[in-house]
Amino acid sequence: MSETVQKSGVRAYIIETIMFLTYAFFAVSWIAGTTLTPQIMEHFNLTNFSSATFISNAITIAKIVGNLLAAWFLVKLRPKKAIAFASLLIVLGSGLGVFATEYWMFVVTRFIMGFGGALYIVYFGPIVIRYFDAKRRSTINGINAAAYNVGSIIAMVVVTPVFMWLASWQQSLLFFSACSLLLFVLWMFFGEDFEINKSTNSNEAVEDYTFKDGLKDKFNYVFPFTYAGLLLLYIVILTIFPVSDSAAIDPKTLSTIVAVAGVIGTVAGIMVSKKVTKRLPIIRWAGLAMTISATFMMMTSSGAVALIMAALVGFFMFLPMTALVTIPQELPNMTPTKLTLIMGFFWSFAYMFETVAYYFVGVLIDLSGFQAGLYCAILLSLSFFIGSFLLPETGKSKEIKEEMAS
Repeated sequence: MSETVQKSGVRAYIIETIMFLTYAFFAVSWIAGTTLTPQIMEHFNLTNFSSATFISNAITIAKIVGNLLAAWFLVKLRPKKAIAFASLLIVLGSGLGVFATEYWMFVVTRFIMGFGGALYIVYFGPIVIRYFDAKRRSTINGINAAAYNVGSIIAMVVVTPVFMWLASWQQSLLFFSACSLLLFVLWMFFGEDFEINKSTNSNEAVEDYTFKDGLKDKFNYVFPFTYAGLLLLYIVILTIFPVSDSAAIDPKTLSTIVAVAGVIGTVAGIMVSKKVTKRLPIIRWAGLAMTISATFMMMTSSGAVALIMAALVGFFMFLPMTALVTIPQELPNMTPTKLTLIMGFFWSFAYMFETVAYYFVGVLIDLSGFQAGLYCAILLSLSFFIGSFLLPETGKSKEIKEEMAS
Protein backbone atom coordinates (compact mmCIF):
# COMPACT_ATOMS: atom_id res chain seq x y z
CA MET A 1 0.00 0.00 0.00
CA SER A 2 1.29 3.44 -0.95
CA GLU A 3 2.29 5.75 1.88
CA THR A 4 0.24 8.42 0.14
CA VAL A 5 -2.91 6.41 0.77
CA GLN A 6 -2.36 5.03 4.22
CA LYS A 7 -0.20 5.50 7.24
CA SER A 8 -0.88 2.59 9.55
CA GLY A 9 -0.81 2.75 13.31
CA VAL A 10 -2.49 4.16 16.38
CA ARG A 11 -1.92 7.78 15.29
CA ALA A 12 -4.42 7.40 12.44
CA TYR A 13 -7.17 6.38 14.86
CA ILE A 14 -6.23 9.12 17.35
CA ILE A 15 -6.52 11.70 14.56
CA GLU A 16 -9.86 10.24 13.46
CA THR A 17 -11.16 10.28 17.06
CA ILE A 18 -10.14 13.91 17.58
CA MET A 19 -11.86 14.97 14.36
CA PHE A 20 -15.03 12.99 15.10
CA LEU A 21 -15.36 14.45 18.61
CA THR A 22 -14.58 17.98 17.40
CA TYR A 23 -17.47 17.90 14.94
CA ALA A 24 -19.75 16.17 17.44
CA PHE A 25 -19.10 18.98 19.96
CA PHE A 26 -19.69 21.54 17.21
CA ALA A 27 -23.16 19.98 16.97
CA VAL A 28 -23.52 20.12 20.76
CA SER A 29 -22.65 23.84 20.80
CA TRP A 30 -25.06 24.54 17.92
CA ILE A 31 -27.94 22.67 19.58
CA ALA A 32 -27.11 24.11 23.01
CA GLY A 33 -27.55 27.60 21.57
CA THR A 34 -30.92 26.56 20.14
CA THR A 35 -32.03 24.81 23.35
CA LEU A 36 -31.12 27.85 25.44
CA THR A 37 -32.89 30.27 23.08
CA PRO A 38 -35.44 31.45 25.72
CA GLN A 39 -32.63 32.43 28.11
CA ILE A 40 -30.65 34.11 25.31
CA MET A 41 -33.74 36.02 24.16
CA GLU A 42 -34.37 37.24 27.70
CA HIS A 43 -30.73 38.36 28.08
CA PHE A 44 -30.83 40.45 24.89
CA ASN A 45 -34.40 41.69 25.53
CA LEU A 46 -35.79 40.04 22.40
CA THR A 47 -39.58 39.98 22.28
CA ASN A 48 -40.29 38.10 19.04
CA PHE A 49 -39.11 34.63 18.15
CA SER A 50 -38.33 35.55 14.54
CA SER A 51 -35.32 37.54 15.77
CA ALA A 52 -33.96 34.41 17.42
CA THR A 53 -33.99 32.58 14.08
CA PHE A 54 -31.04 34.75 13.00
CA ILE A 55 -28.86 32.50 15.16
CA SER A 56 -29.58 29.36 13.13
CA ASN A 57 -29.67 31.31 9.86
CA ALA A 58 -26.20 32.73 10.57
CA ILE A 59 -24.82 29.22 11.01
CA THR A 60 -26.53 28.00 7.83
CA ILE A 61 -25.11 30.88 5.76
CA ALA A 62 -21.68 30.27 7.30
CA LYS A 63 -21.86 26.62 6.29
CA ILE A 64 -22.69 27.50 2.66
CA VAL A 65 -19.78 29.97 2.40
CA GLY A 66 -17.33 27.90 4.45
CA ASN A 67 -17.92 24.73 2.47
CA LEU A 68 -16.96 26.48 -0.76
CA LEU A 69 -13.78 28.00 0.75
CA ALA A 70 -12.56 24.83 2.48
CA ALA A 71 -10.31 23.73 -0.40
CA TRP A 72 -8.72 27.20 -0.60
CA PHE A 73 -7.80 27.10 3.09
CA LEU A 74 -6.46 23.55 2.73
CA VAL A 75 -4.10 24.58 -0.09
CA LYS A 76 -2.98 27.82 1.58
CA LEU A 77 -2.53 26.52 5.12
CA ARG A 78 -1.79 22.82 4.49
CA PRO A 79 -3.79 20.10 6.31
CA LYS A 80 -2.62 20.53 9.89
CA LYS A 81 -3.06 24.30 10.02
CA ALA A 82 -6.28 24.26 7.97
CA ILE A 83 -7.93 21.78 10.34
CA ALA A 84 -6.52 23.65 13.35
CA PHE A 85 -7.97 26.90 11.96
CA ALA A 86 -11.41 25.30 11.56
CA SER A 87 -11.23 23.85 15.07
CA LEU A 88 -10.19 27.22 16.54
CA LEU A 89 -13.12 28.96 14.85
CA ILE A 90 -15.49 26.47 16.51
CA VAL A 91 -13.89 27.23 19.89
CA LEU A 92 -14.01 31.01 19.43
CA GLY A 93 -17.48 31.05 17.91
CA SER A 94 -18.99 28.95 20.66
CA GLY A 95 -17.18 30.78 23.48
CA LEU A 96 -16.99 34.47 22.58
CA GLY A 97 -20.75 34.80 22.22
CA VAL A 98 -21.18 34.81 25.98
CA PHE A 99 -19.30 38.14 26.16
CA ALA A 100 -21.45 39.84 23.51
CA THR A 101 -23.12 43.04 24.72
CA GLU A 102 -25.41 43.35 21.69
CA TYR A 103 -27.50 40.69 19.97
CA TRP A 104 -25.86 41.27 16.58
CA MET A 105 -22.48 40.51 18.18
CA PHE A 106 -23.82 37.19 19.42
CA VAL A 107 -25.10 36.38 15.92
CA VAL A 108 -21.65 37.14 14.48
CA THR A 109 -20.04 34.68 16.90
CA ARG A 110 -22.50 31.98 15.79
CA PHE A 111 -21.52 32.73 12.19
CA ILE A 112 -17.86 32.22 13.15
CA MET A 113 -18.70 28.90 14.78
CA GLY A 114 -20.73 27.80 11.76
CA PHE A 115 -17.89 28.78 9.42
CA GLY A 116 -15.50 26.61 11.42
CA GLY A 117 -17.92 23.69 11.35
CA ALA A 118 -18.38 24.12 7.59
CA LEU A 119 -14.64 23.86 6.99
CA TYR A 120 -14.29 20.97 9.40
CA ILE A 121 -16.87 18.64 7.87
CA VAL A 122 -15.20 18.98 4.45
CA TYR A 123 -11.82 17.98 5.91
CA PHE A 124 -13.09 14.54 6.94
CA GLY A 125 -12.65 13.35 3.33
CA PRO A 126 -8.92 14.12 2.91
CA ILE A 127 -8.19 12.53 6.30
CA VAL A 128 -10.04 9.34 5.35
CA ILE A 129 -8.26 8.82 2.03
CA ARG A 130 -4.90 9.77 3.59
CA TYR A 131 -4.94 7.48 6.61
CA PHE A 132 -7.23 4.57 5.70
CA ASP A 133 -7.13 2.06 2.86
CA ALA A 134 -10.15 1.08 0.76
CA LYS A 135 -11.12 -1.79 3.07
CA ARG A 136 -11.47 0.49 6.08
CA ARG A 137 -12.88 3.61 4.44
CA SER A 138 -16.51 2.48 4.48
CA THR A 139 -16.32 1.99 8.25
CA ILE A 140 -14.66 5.35 8.89
CA ASN A 141 -17.01 7.15 6.48
CA GLY A 142 -20.01 5.69 8.29
CA ILE A 143 -18.66 6.75 11.66
CA ASN A 144 -17.97 10.29 10.42
CA ALA A 145 -21.45 10.53 8.88
CA ALA A 146 -22.88 9.94 12.35
CA ALA A 147 -20.80 12.65 14.07
CA TYR A 148 -23.52 15.31 14.00
CA ASN A 149 -26.19 12.82 15.03
CA VAL A 150 -24.05 11.65 17.96
CA GLY A 151 -23.56 15.31 18.91
CA SER A 152 -27.33 15.80 18.78
CA ILE A 153 -27.88 12.89 21.16
CA ILE A 154 -25.16 14.18 23.51
CA ALA A 155 -26.86 17.58 23.49
CA MET A 156 -30.27 16.04 24.28
CA VAL A 157 -28.75 14.32 27.31
CA VAL A 158 -26.36 16.93 28.74
CA VAL A 159 -27.46 20.47 27.83
CA THR A 160 -30.24 20.75 30.42
CA PRO A 161 -28.21 19.17 33.29
CA VAL A 162 -25.22 21.42 32.47
CA PHE A 163 -27.48 24.47 32.44
CA MET A 164 -28.97 23.49 35.82
CA TRP A 165 -25.47 22.86 37.20
CA LEU A 166 -23.92 26.13 36.01
CA ALA A 167 -27.15 28.19 36.35
CA SER A 168 -26.61 30.40 33.28
CA TRP A 169 -26.57 30.07 29.51
CA GLN A 170 -23.22 31.89 29.37
CA GLN A 171 -21.45 29.43 31.63
CA SER A 172 -23.09 26.51 29.79
CA LEU A 173 -21.82 27.66 26.39
CA LEU A 174 -18.36 28.30 27.87
CA PHE A 175 -18.34 24.74 29.20
CA PHE A 176 -18.96 23.30 25.73
CA SER A 177 -16.43 25.72 24.25
CA ALA A 178 -13.86 24.39 26.73
CA CYS A 179 -14.53 20.84 25.49
CA SER A 180 -13.82 22.02 21.92
CA LEU A 181 -10.69 23.84 23.14
CA LEU A 182 -9.33 20.61 24.62
CA LEU A 183 -9.83 18.86 21.27
CA PHE A 184 -8.06 21.76 19.50
CA VAL A 185 -5.04 21.29 21.78
CA LEU A 186 -5.04 17.55 21.07
CA TRP A 187 -5.10 18.23 17.33
CA MET A 188 -2.12 20.56 17.61
CA PHE A 189 -0.24 17.75 19.34
CA PHE A 190 -1.26 14.80 17.12
CA GLY A 191 -2.15 16.44 13.77
CA GLU A 192 0.33 16.47 10.90
CA ASP A 193 0.76 17.63 7.31
CA PHE A 194 0.72 15.38 4.25
CA GLU A 195 0.84 15.58 0.46
CA ILE A 196 -2.49 16.84 -0.92
CA ASN A 197 -1.91 16.73 -4.68
CA LYS A 198 -1.07 13.08 -5.26
CA SER A 199 -3.46 10.39 -6.40
CA THR A 200 -4.63 7.94 -3.75
CA ASN A 201 -3.76 5.15 -6.18
CA SER A 202 -0.14 6.11 -6.73
CA ASN A 203 2.62 8.46 -5.65
CA GLU A 204 2.42 10.38 -8.92
CA ALA A 205 1.15 13.95 -9.00
CA VAL A 206 -2.01 14.50 -11.06
CA GLU A 207 -3.38 17.52 -12.87
CA ASP A 208 -4.80 20.24 -10.61
CA TYR A 209 -8.57 20.27 -10.12
CA THR A 210 -9.57 23.92 -9.82
CA PHE A 211 -12.70 25.68 -8.61
CA LYS A 212 -13.52 26.41 -12.25
CA ASP A 213 -13.15 22.71 -13.10
CA GLY A 214 -15.51 21.91 -10.24
CA LEU A 215 -18.18 24.26 -11.57
CA LYS A 216 -18.03 22.48 -14.94
CA ASP A 217 -18.20 18.99 -13.43
CA LYS A 218 -21.69 17.45 -13.69
CA PHE A 219 -20.97 15.27 -10.68
CA ASN A 220 -20.81 18.33 -8.41
CA TYR A 221 -24.47 19.08 -9.17
CA VAL A 222 -25.88 15.55 -9.20
CA PHE A 223 -24.14 14.63 -5.93
CA PRO A 224 -25.60 17.45 -3.76
CA PHE A 225 -28.98 17.20 -5.54
CA THR A 226 -29.20 13.58 -4.43
CA TYR A 227 -28.55 14.42 -0.79
CA ALA A 228 -30.50 17.70 -0.60
CA GLY A 229 -33.95 16.10 -0.33
CA LEU A 230 -32.83 13.84 2.51
CA LEU A 231 -31.23 16.81 4.29
CA LEU A 232 -34.44 18.83 3.97
CA LEU A 233 -36.56 15.99 5.38
CA TYR A 234 -34.14 15.47 8.28
CA ILE A 235 -34.14 19.16 9.26
CA VAL A 236 -37.93 19.44 8.88
CA ILE A 237 -38.42 16.39 11.10
CA LEU A 238 -36.13 17.85 13.78
CA THR A 239 -37.46 21.43 13.68
CA ILE A 240 -40.95 21.82 12.16
CA PHE A 241 -42.44 18.40 12.80
CA PRO A 242 -42.10 18.54 16.64
CA VAL A 243 -44.28 21.68 16.83
CA SER A 244 -46.92 20.39 14.41
CA ASP A 245 -50.18 18.60 15.15
CA SER A 246 -49.81 16.18 12.25
CA ALA A 247 -49.11 12.82 13.84
CA ALA A 248 -50.91 10.01 15.64
CA ILE A 249 -48.84 10.65 18.80
CA ASP A 250 -46.59 13.42 20.15
CA PRO A 251 -44.40 14.50 17.19
CA LYS A 252 -41.51 15.24 19.57
CA THR A 253 -41.40 11.54 20.47
CA LEU A 254 -41.34 10.57 16.80
CA SER A 255 -38.53 13.07 16.07
CA THR A 256 -36.46 11.56 18.89
CA ILE A 257 -37.08 8.06 17.54
CA VAL A 258 -35.89 9.19 14.09
CA ALA A 259 -32.63 10.56 15.56
CA VAL A 260 -31.91 7.46 17.66
CA ALA A 261 -32.78 5.07 14.82
CA GLY A 262 -30.38 7.07 12.65
CA VAL A 263 -27.46 5.88 14.78
CA ILE A 264 -28.60 2.27 14.33
CA GLY A 265 -28.96 2.89 10.60
CA THR A 266 -25.41 4.23 10.45
CA VAL A 267 -24.02 1.05 12.05
CA ALA A 268 -26.07 -1.08 9.67
CA GLY A 269 -24.90 1.05 6.73
CA ILE A 270 -21.27 0.33 7.58
CA MET A 271 -21.93 -3.43 7.61
CA VAL A 272 -24.02 -3.36 4.44
CA SER A 273 -21.38 -1.33 2.55
CA LYS A 274 -18.81 -3.97 3.47
CA LYS A 275 -21.02 -6.78 2.18
CA VAL A 276 -22.61 -5.14 -0.87
CA THR A 277 -19.99 -4.25 -3.47
CA LYS A 278 -22.15 -1.71 -5.36
CA ARG A 279 -23.03 1.72 -3.98
CA LEU A 280 -26.10 2.80 -5.95
CA PRO A 281 -28.53 -0.02 -5.00
CA ILE A 282 -28.06 0.87 -1.31
CA ILE A 283 -28.77 4.55 -2.01
CA ARG A 284 -31.70 3.81 -4.34
CA TRP A 285 -33.74 1.40 -2.24
CA ALA A 286 -32.95 2.91 1.16
CA GLY A 287 -33.96 6.31 -0.22
CA LEU A 288 -37.26 4.99 -1.53
CA ALA A 289 -37.93 3.15 1.75
CA MET A 290 -37.21 6.36 3.68
CA THR A 291 -39.77 8.37 1.67
CA ILE A 292 -42.43 5.65 1.92
CA SER A 293 -41.87 5.27 5.68
CA ALA A 294 -42.15 9.04 6.21
CA THR A 295 -45.42 9.08 4.25
CA PHE A 296 -46.95 6.33 6.38
CA MET A 297 -45.67 8.01 9.57
CA MET A 298 -47.71 11.05 8.58
CA MET A 299 -50.79 9.24 7.27
CA THR A 300 -51.36 6.62 9.96
CA SER A 301 -53.81 7.12 12.82
CA SER A 302 -52.16 4.36 14.84
CA GLY A 303 -49.59 5.40 17.44
CA ALA A 304 -47.81 2.04 17.26
CA VAL A 305 -47.51 2.23 13.48
CA ALA A 306 -46.28 5.83 13.70
CA LEU A 307 -43.51 4.75 16.11
CA ILE A 308 -42.45 1.90 13.80
CA MET A 309 -42.46 4.18 10.75
CA ALA A 310 -40.42 6.84 12.60
CA ALA A 311 -37.81 4.21 13.44
CA LEU A 312 -37.73 3.11 9.79
CA VAL A 313 -37.38 6.73 8.59
CA GLY A 314 -34.30 7.25 10.78
CA PHE A 315 -32.89 3.84 9.90
CA PHE A 316 -33.24 4.21 6.12
CA MET A 317 -32.16 7.86 6.24
CA PHE A 318 -28.72 6.98 7.60
CA LEU A 319 -28.28 3.47 6.17
CA PRO A 320 -27.06 4.74 2.76
CA MET A 321 -24.83 7.57 4.03
CA THR A 322 -21.70 5.41 4.13
CA ALA A 323 -22.21 4.38 0.51
CA LEU A 324 -23.00 7.97 -0.56
CA VAL A 325 -19.91 9.67 0.91
CA THR A 326 -17.66 6.83 -0.28
CA ILE A 327 -18.52 7.45 -3.96
CA PRO A 328 -16.33 10.58 -4.48
CA GLN A 329 -13.41 8.87 -2.73
CA GLU A 330 -13.57 6.07 -5.31
CA LEU A 331 -13.58 8.32 -8.39
CA PRO A 332 -10.50 8.05 -10.66
CA ASN A 333 -7.38 10.16 -9.92
CA MET A 334 -8.74 11.36 -6.58
CA THR A 335 -6.45 13.57 -4.46
CA PRO A 336 -7.06 15.17 -1.05
CA THR A 337 -7.32 18.61 -2.68
CA LYS A 338 -9.82 17.48 -5.33
CA LEU A 339 -11.88 15.60 -2.75
CA THR A 340 -11.97 18.67 -0.50
CA LEU A 341 -13.27 20.80 -3.38
CA ILE A 342 -15.88 18.19 -4.38
CA MET A 343 -17.12 17.85 -0.79
CA GLY A 344 -17.17 21.64 -0.49
CA PHE A 345 -19.50 21.85 -3.49
CA PHE A 346 -21.51 18.96 -2.07
CA TRP A 347 -22.26 20.53 1.31
CA SER A 348 -22.65 24.08 0.01
CA PHE A 349 -25.03 23.25 -2.85
CA ALA A 350 -27.03 20.83 -0.69
CA TYR A 351 -27.53 23.51 1.97
CA MET A 352 -28.45 26.10 -0.67
CA PHE A 353 -31.22 23.81 -1.94
CA GLU A 354 -32.32 22.94 1.59
CA THR A 355 -32.45 26.60 2.68
CA VAL A 356 -34.65 27.62 -0.26
CA ALA A 357 -36.86 24.52 0.02
CA TYR A 358 -37.18 24.97 3.79
CA TYR A 359 -38.45 28.51 3.25
CA PHE A 360 -41.10 27.33 0.78
CA VAL A 361 -42.14 24.55 3.16
CA GLY A 362 -42.73 27.30 5.73
CA VAL A 363 -44.73 29.37 3.22
CA LEU A 364 -46.83 26.33 2.35
CA ILE A 365 -47.52 25.72 6.05
CA ASP A 366 -48.70 29.34 6.40
CA LEU A 367 -51.01 28.95 3.41
CA SER A 368 -52.34 25.40 3.86
CA GLY A 369 -51.30 24.06 7.25
CA PHE A 370 -48.64 21.76 8.67
CA GLN A 371 -49.66 18.66 6.72
CA ALA A 372 -49.20 20.35 3.34
CA GLY A 373 -45.71 21.55 4.27
CA LEU A 374 -44.66 18.20 5.70
CA TYR A 375 -45.91 16.28 2.68
CA CYS A 376 -43.98 18.71 0.46
CA ALA A 377 -40.76 17.89 2.36
CA ILE A 378 -41.49 14.17 2.01
CA LEU A 379 -42.05 14.57 -1.74
CA LEU A 380 -38.77 16.48 -2.17
CA SER A 381 -36.92 13.71 -0.31
CA LEU A 382 -37.37 11.63 -3.47
CA SER A 383 -34.28 13.43 -4.80
CA PHE A 384 -32.30 10.72 -3.00
CA PHE A 385 -34.03 7.98 -5.01
CA ILE A 386 -33.84 9.94 -8.29
CA GLY A 387 -30.18 10.80 -7.80
CA SER A 388 -29.28 7.12 -7.56
CA PHE A 389 -30.03 6.86 -11.29
CA LEU A 390 -27.76 9.84 -12.09
CA LEU A 391 -24.67 9.14 -9.95
CA PRO A 392 -21.77 7.00 -11.25
CA GLU A 393 -21.36 3.51 -9.83
CA THR A 394 -17.92 3.40 -8.22
CA GLY A 395 -18.28 0.10 -6.36
CA LYS A 396 -16.28 -2.75 -7.83
CA SER A 397 -17.51 -6.30 -8.27
CA LYS A 398 -16.57 -8.86 -5.64
CA GLU A 399 -14.23 -10.60 -8.10
CA ILE A 400 -12.30 -7.39 -8.88
CA LYS A 401 -12.01 -6.55 -5.17
CA GLU A 402 -10.60 -10.00 -4.42
CA GLU A 403 -8.16 -9.66 -7.32
CA MET A 404 -6.96 -6.26 -6.06
CA ALA A 405 -6.54 -7.59 -2.53
CA SER A 406 -4.47 -10.59 -3.68
